[in-house]
Amino acid sequence: REFHYHVDGQQVTSEFGTGGQPRYSQDAIAEFQYISNRFDATQGRSTQAQVNVITKSGTNQLSGLFRSNFRDSSLNSKNRVLDQVEPINNQQYSTAVGGPLVRDKLHFFANYEFEREPRVSIWRTPYPFFNVSLKGTNNRKIGGARIDYQLSPQMRVMGKVGHGQLWEPFGLPSATNHPASTNTTKEYNDEILGSFTHAISNRMVNEIKAGKTAFGLANTNLTHWSNHWQKANGITAGSPRITFTGFLITGNQNHPRELDQDVYSVRDDLTYAFSAKGRHDVRTGGEYLLRDVIAVNRRQNMGLIDARGGPLPSAAQLQAWFPDAFNVDTWNLAAISPLIRSYTIGVGKFPVDQGSKRFALWAQDDWQIVNRLTLNLGVRYDVGIGIFANDISFPPFQDAGRPDDWNNVQPRLGFAYRVTDRTVIRGGSGIYYGDAFADAGSAIGNTQITTIRYENNGQPDFGANPTGGRPLPTYEEANPLYCYNNNNAPGCLIRDVREFTAIPQYIQLPRTWQTSIGFQHQFGATMALEADYVYYKGSFEKDVLDNMNLKFDPATGANLDFRVRSNRPYPDWGVISMNVHTARSAYHGLITGFTKRFSNRWQASATYTLSGLWTADTRPFSGLFMVPFPTARDLGGEWGLSEDDQRHRAVFSAIWQVGHGFQLSGLHYLGAGIRESSNYGGDLRNTGSTFTGRLRPDGSIVPRNSIISPPQNTTSARAQQRIPLRGRMAVDAIAEVFNVFDRPNWTIGTEESTPSQYLKNINAQYRSAQVGFRLTF
Repeated sequence: REFHYHVDGQQVTSEFGTGGQPRYSQDAIAEFQYISNRFDATQGRSTQAQVNVITKSGTNQLSGLFRSNFRDSSLNSKNRVLDQVEPINNQQYSTAVGGPLVRDKLHFFANYEFEREPRVSIWRTPYPFFNVSLKGTNNRKIGGARIDYQLSPQMRVMGKVGHGQLWEPFGLPSATNHPASTNTTKEYNDEILGSFTHAISNRMVNEIKAGKTAFGLANTNLTHWSNHWQKANGITAGSPRITFTGFLITGNQNHPRELDQDVYSVRDDLTYAFSAKGRHDVRTGGEYLLRDVIAVNRRQNMGLIDARGGPLPSAAQLQAWFPDAFNVDTWNLAAISPLIRSYTIGVGKFPVDQGSKRFALWAQDDWQIVNRLTLNLGVRYDVGIGIFANDISFPPFQDAGRPDDWNNVQPRLGFAYRVTDRTVIRGGSGIYYGDAFADAGSAIGNTQITTIRYENNGQPDFGANPTGGRPLPTYEEANPLYCYNNNNAPGCLIRDVREFTAIPQYIQLPRTWQTSIGFQHQFGATMALEADYVYYKGSFEKDVLDNMNLKFDPATGANLDFRVRSNRPYPDWGVISMNVHTARSAYHGLITGFTKRFSNRWQASATYTLSGLWTADTRPFSGLFMVPFPTARDLGGEWGLSEDDQRHRAVFSAIWQVGHGFQLSGLHYLGAGIRESSNYGGDLRNTGSTFTGRLRPDGSIVPRNSIISPPQNTTSARAQQRIPLRGRMAVDAIAEVFNVFDRPNWTIGTEESTPSQYLKNINAQYRSAQVGFRLTF
């Protein structure tokens, strides 16, 4: 679900919709806050959650630490699916130091962390000859520095920089995808932030922040293919993406890929306190973000082979056709020709420049009317300029000059009523607008990248030679050859389109209406019980429609066969996917908790959530408009429990300060009623794409998200011994065990067309351990 990260008030979220997020060392973090529901207007652009982090700063006391953690497979139990211990050898080192440069005036803080992890990934597909082991070393480096300067009793400035980088030589292994799907990953993040805080009076404070964040990633396949479609441009890493009914050989269609995001931001926060029929704490402000992205997504440059024209080949055939997982030159692509429906290949100018602007204004009044009642009155306004590729023209589907979404006023109201000195009733309601992650990239790219669809012509070598021996045309050469440009001349080409932006009536910023009511009651001096009912309703949520180039039969609600060109609204085009904001959701949750604050050398907390999440993806479209009559329920729009639904979640944690510097702590997690997506696989409706793949050969439909995963039950424990040294120096020896009782917490297969894995255990958790020490001074 949607979220945003903020560090020291600066938004640092990667908005690529793929890859990771910026990374920070735990030794640089002073405060951490996760917000899933609150009625504060000072933060926005998220319909679900906000994560706020405050970094450490120096003080008048010089202090620091050095920390190291170690993991090794000798401390772990075996993976019960692989029936062996997965090799791992992790080393993590971190240091931080802070203190005064000029006492009471100028302070500094700096940190650096390095992690190195030699590891082995072992594939676990249904085919032992594909289950290779890859060895390599992950590493991660994180660092930062911060300066705080007290200009005067009323004015303070802060400046900070940060950097992080990650390298992974391969990805996680899969149970349903061939090893050729894996890739290297390189990520980095940079942050620069400055702030100026001015106490204008004893009632008014203003803070201005300005900075820049950067995030980037690069991916490359591990496969070698000397006949890669982009070999003329020096690319030989990759393999054609092959989709069988029940098995995949699918590297990412955009690899090799390089993505770089820069976000410049300015934010002003004004806080003012006054008394008028009670006490008012008013916060108002505004924010501007300029986002610049260069995205080199080499869309389908490796080629995409749809081999769902028949049953899954036998194990012996797969082994004979794909003898070397990482050398495509050894693959017998001609042999799969009878199964192939189409072969699509992307060409063009792959670097796409994406830019957008975001503005926000807000006002928040926390009004304590009387001692027992406080109201939280807020309103926020967000707008994004160009976030839907508004000025991009791509006829006949997308016109330039489409309006931005300006109507995004978000009123919010909360309250807290103190019934007694120990009991508070709290609640509220509000509207929250989200952001448009990765909506514009493909829509802009359609003007400089094209995807050519070659239908199977029946030639026995089609899988290895879809162009019939002719050179693959460039973007400029392909345009006059397309059927829609040359009046269907013999041998004309069919063009596929990826994720153009729907017409304005189907595009608005996602939003939720959230409301909650609950109470908190304190027992004694250290214990509290709380319970809240939370509801939200989501609308205009983003979805990607797999193919809008379909016609439908009103009598059956099913699509007409896409393979027949006259059954398409645009007969001269191929598969056309589209970004729409017509999905919806609803959440009901009862969230309870018990807390015992630290006293008498121990503390504990327990939480339990009973919840349900319902969703519906978009209904089918035929051309630019939604189908006006009911359609088959597996084609989209069906309302029901989400694949992200989890009925029960319980967490218990405790810390016990035993004495003489020895501490024990633990955490137990129980998750149950966790739903999974369910499908048959393949494209039995002949949509030309995937949709949900829930139709069975007998005409029945797999129920939506009908599989319940095995319960997840895990316990972690930690023991720590503090050894005082001279003065303020001390060493902590630390041992941690994760999944103490070695619960497998199985992951099961969910695709019916793969009977060797369906409802069977395809992955398992296992017990692992970590030891380390921390030196503080």
